[in-house]
Amino acid sequence: MFGYWLRFGILNQFNSSSEFFQLPIQNYLLSGFLMGVIEIILLQSYGVFRKTYGLAHIEEFAWILRSSFIATIVTLAITLASGQPYYSRFVLLFAFPAVSITLGVWHNFYHLICRRLARKNGRTVRIAFYGASETAKNLTRFIETRSRVPYEIVGYIKPDTGSQHDEFTSVCSTDKMFDWLIGNSVSELFIADTELSKDEKANVIYACEQHGISYKLVADIFALVSITTRVVHMGGITMIESVPPPLSGIRIRIKRAMDMIISTILIIAFIPLWLVLSILIAITSGFPVFFTQNRLGRNNKSFSMIKFRSMRMGAHNEKNNLSKQNESAGPLFKIKNDPRVTGIGNFLRRWSLDELPQLFNVLTGKMSLVGPRPPLPEEVKEYTRQDFKRLHTIPGLTGVWQISGRSNLTFDEMVKLDLYYIDNWSIWLDISILVLTIPAILFRRGAY
Repeated sequence: MFGYWLRFGILNQFNSSSEFFQLPIQNYLLSGFLMGVIEIILLQSYGVFRKTYGLAHIEEFAWILRSSFIATIVTLAITLASGQPYYSRFVLLFAFPAVSITLGVWHNFYHLICRRLARKNGRTVRIAFYGASETAKNLTRFIETRSRVPYEIVGYIKPDTGSQHDEFTSVCSTDKMFDWLIGNSVSELFIADTELSKDEKANVIYACEQHGISYKLVADIFALVSITTRVVHMGGITMIESVPPPLSGIRIRIKRAMDMIISTILIIAFIPLWLVLSILIAITSGFPVFFTQNRLGRNNKSFSMIKFRSMRMGAHNEKNNLSKQNESAGPLFKIKNDPRVTGIGNFLRRWSLDELPQLFNVLTGKMSLVGPRPPLPEEVKEYTRQDFKRLHTIPGLTGVWQISGRSNLTFDEMVKLDLYYIDNWSIWLDISILVLTIPAILFRRGAY
């Protein structure tokens, strides 16, 4: 119905011809109903209605986009095959973005309401942790800040072996664990310690199955190395086999074609804005208007990344003097109220306008529209072997990190998000990140 309104309510206003047709809305109810049925079937088959996602709303929106696109194409094909006269196909073409955005907004609103009602009415998912490791600490932080499932952490149980984190207090001994879990209505147990022995893990899992308690087991070395694996069986023996990453072969060319088309359109569209910002920077803080910086891209190859200058001249040389004020952990260097940032630079950073010239890096192939943040050479010197996997793909102008909180996230969280993106890439994931970048910029979450 929104597509119908866009076609006949908006598009006709720009139609200079006196001859145009407008069918009544009843003519589109059948195709609209057909598209709705197809869409719901696709949403269900793609798992959009499941509770948890690796990238939460980003991954969910990617599947909504894919479902809407396929539903539009199938409905369009049916209407063409049926030979309906004077049927506007623009209604269906407009329906694709209308349905995608409306469903995305509705799903976010629905999740928010469900979480609030669950906590208000005491219908949360009660969980407990078996393990007092750093992994349990990281999971706790995620559950308390970004989880879409209304989890309620009831307590922590320290195992007899494995890691021991001082800040956790064990609620019971391991021999009375299941009496305590049942008595406190715990429905799910997180086995969050990779240093537990194989026998101890197996015993806990068997006991969970026996008492009807669901469990989640934190993976060990395979999750650290790669997610691009699959389980195979050879002679009755279970093995884990590596598979090619999704961003390879023809998919790289598809991603590159999308980068070139969109970056060219945006560069042309933003020419007036480029001129205004250049003049403002020149008037308020002098020349040069642009700032180039050596960054590392795919396979650790260096390139010059271009931005609008947001700091005073020589600001990079002052970095060592400000090291004690660094508010970010790991290799990243971030200061919320950085004294080196100019007045116009603060405005540019708040609205991410300083990043616009990177469209030229995208056009030349040094960067992509979507990908991990390109690191500085001095940051890479502090990388672990796992962190280097971020450099296996082309860095991006925007990415999972930028729309998930930016500077509010730690370096380890940024790396995990980037690795998940690399191992689960799809064209729909890229499109969803591009769309979600717009509200991230408007709400300015973690932008400084």
